[in-house]
Amino acid sequence: MTVNQVYRVSSTEELIAALAECRGITGLTEIVLAEGDYFLSSTLVLDAAYQDLVMRGEGRVRLIGGKRLMGWKPVEEAEVLTRLDPEVRGRIMVCDLTSLEIEETGGLVSRGFGRQTAPSHAEPIWNGKPMSLSQYPKRGEFLKITGFAQGRMNELEEMAGIQEHGFNYDDDRPAAWAANDDLWVHGYWSFDWAQSYEHVQSIDLTSKHVLTQPPYAVSPFRIGQRFYFLNILEEIRYPGDYYLDRKTNKLYFYPDSEASDTDNELLLSMLESPICKLAGCLRVSLIGVTFECTRGDGLQVDEGSDVVIDRCLFRHIGNTAIHMEGGVRNTIRNCTIHDCGDGGINAYGGDRVTLASSEFTITNNHIYRIGQWSRCYNTAINIKGVGIHATHNLIHDLPHIGILYWGNDIVLEHNEIYSVCMETGDAGAIYSGRDLSSRGNRVCHNFIHHLGGVGLGTMGIYNDDGISGTVMEDNFFLKVGRAAFMGGGVDFVVRNNVFVKCYPAITVDSRIAHTKYFWGPAYEVLKKSFYEGASSWRKDPSEPTLDASQSPYIERYPELAEIDRMFKENRPMTGAAQISQNVFCSKTLFRYFYDKRDENNKRMYNGGALIQPSKEQLSVILDSRQDIHMEWSAGKGSWLFEKNFTAQPSDFEDAELGEIAVRQGSEAYDYGYERRELSTIGLIDEDRDVNPPKIITSLTYSYRGDRTLILTIRNESKQTVSGVIQLYTSSNVQLAHYQVPFSLNPKEENSVVVGTVDRDDEFTVEARSELPGVRPSRI
Repeated sequence: MTVNQVYRVSSTEELIAALAECRGITGLTEIVLAEGDYFLSSTLVLDAAYQDLVMRGEGRVRLIGGKRLMGWKPVEEAEVLTRLDPEVRGRIMVCDLTSLEIEETGGLVSRGFGRQTAPSHAEPIWNGKPMSLSQYPKRGEFLKITGFAQGRMNELEEMAGIQEHGFNYDDDRPAAWAANDDLWVHGYWSFDWAQSYEHVQSIDLTSKHVLTQPPYAVSPFRIGQRFYFLNILEEIRYPGDYYLDRKTNKLYFYPDSEASDTDNELLLSMLESPICKLAGCLRVSLIGVTFECTRGDGLQVDEGSDVVIDRCLFRHIGNTAIHMEGGVRNTIRNCTIHDCGDGGINAYGGDRVTLASSEFTITNNHIYRIGQWSRCYNTAINIKGVGIHATHNLIHDLPHIGILYWGNDIVLEHNEIYSVCMETGDAGAIYSGRDLSSRGNRVCHNFIHHLGGVGLGTMGIYNDDGISGTVMEDNFFLKVGRAAFMGGGVDFVVRNNVFVKCYPAITVDSRIAHTKYFWGPAYEVLKKSFYEGASSWRKDPSEPTLDASQSPYIERYPELAEIDRMFKENRPMTGAAQISQNVFCSKTLFRYFYDKRDENNKRMYNGGALIQPSKEQLSVILDSRQDIHMEWSAGKGSWLFEKNFTAQPSDFEDAELGEIAVRQGSEAYDYGYERRELSTIGLIDEDRDVNPPKIITSLTYSYRGDRTLILTIRNESKQTVSGVIQLYTSSNVQLAHYQVPFSLNPKEENSVVVGTVDRDDEFTVEARSELPGVRPSRI
């Protein structure tokens, strides 16, 4: 299409004027933003009158939802200096916001699991890096709940603390703080997958008891769960820490470099609404623009169609980088998204009643450090609806889930995901659950490796609480516990995957067949959603509900007829799957542990007869919550486990360095494995303007030799890369080096002896880096 009109702008005022002028123009129009900073005090809104518009940046173009701070100086107030740590008080700076005509900074709000999304508090950004709100213990560490004043039985039949009566801790540090009516706590109060921020009402320093203010945590306090205090002047102790005193309207911070305001940039996020909103637009493209430093969303797309977001950067966003709902044929591609308080990309589209596809595409994006405030269920990519494809994305360094999806005909392919679920447990790199009408979904040819996890641990592909029918093909899993997890559903296909050092590779159970504890109600919940399911993400009670036993579901997914019969005959749902043509390189583990109340509930059946699991099944399947019945309950035949191959490290290209593509000549091909390339997963560099480095790390240990631990670093990038590898160990290991700096030319490799580990018991060492693009390793 020929461009009819071009507007060239170089200031915020010119941009706003150009948008006003081109509203309603027919034909292709282009707005070109000259390199520079565009500070916004209100949202750029493009409504249905905007069609066939391209807004494109030339050079480094920044749309900023905050203000630049100037005039900071070392702290001089005696009453403040006495509260600061003597070792750092001479390095702490103060900025008087009132003198800069900044009055409204937004306070902390109770956010997290079970809370409505609200604009973030104002946050300072120092030289392009978000600062850390002061906390105790320091970032990455937690205190433990040691008791509570009054309890009740929770859903796990344990005694837990009633929220309004508070909890106890065991630490002396809070006694050193001055009274603070803006003190907060952040914790995983009951479960490692649900957290929230709560405003402290009072602390009894003698009994070490904390009371919080309404609305209170959504779940009761369990002894041993994690929390920390935050928003404390006295805890500005490390470079990058800050505290905003909302009574005096002064920002105190500890810069990580010389603090001159002429050589450094300090921004404060201000805007509560999105930086930009596209409402009902058609054929609008945003290309090569940075969205940053805001308390709200970066970009909202509401009922727009044929919208393209290409080669944009979203960073330091208080809520979600891109929230897109409604419309058709929208595309988010080649973007970089990082440091968001809530989510990366929310994409909600399609019609679950008619199964009309949204035709959304999310491709070739680099997404990391998401969920920095609301830690759980705020994911790199959150998909709801029909016909959404997420492909070739690189996702890493998240506290919780990488990709969350719900709906039909969703395709997740060619994505690389690592270092997710780093602060949580009972979570997965890719997660969906609790909806039997969610069918037609494919999770194929992804590389999932080196996940985090606490408590109940993590999964690679997590099919939770009865969701069924997911096709999992051609994936690569490396050092992922319960890599393919199927929690109570049926009709799963696990085919042609590679599992290396996954303990176990596969978990399958029949929890929805169970009638005890909270699984009985779960059966009824699934039944109700099958016949009266939510039709969309809008949660509008006036919308029609779906019935998965009727058209168009029963025609598109004929296996649902068996689910319909099961519910009508009130039969239990026994978990089942087809597991074939996979390659396993793992050790043998097989145990049941879930229902310890019934020692007989640890058995496997075939056709009603008790059987002994085979060696192959023992090698890959673990932790089945209920009896396994090997009939495939949706009528497709038997529960299948066939043509799988048990491999050795020599069957892979370079297992030591994580190159786990199956080499040519391996016997795996004789068992039906079909070759898939590892190298084609992840970002397509040539389509992007800026690419992260690709640094491969490996830890090797000579158990029978001199017991040296060696770190190998290889640069697979096209440019020289410098950085630092940090080593983390279990408490029974002491290394000679915990930080290993590196500078490597393209294709260069270096090995460093980091220590000697002369132990016969189990230990853990992990290599990670804050530099995006450095792949972790673990031994």
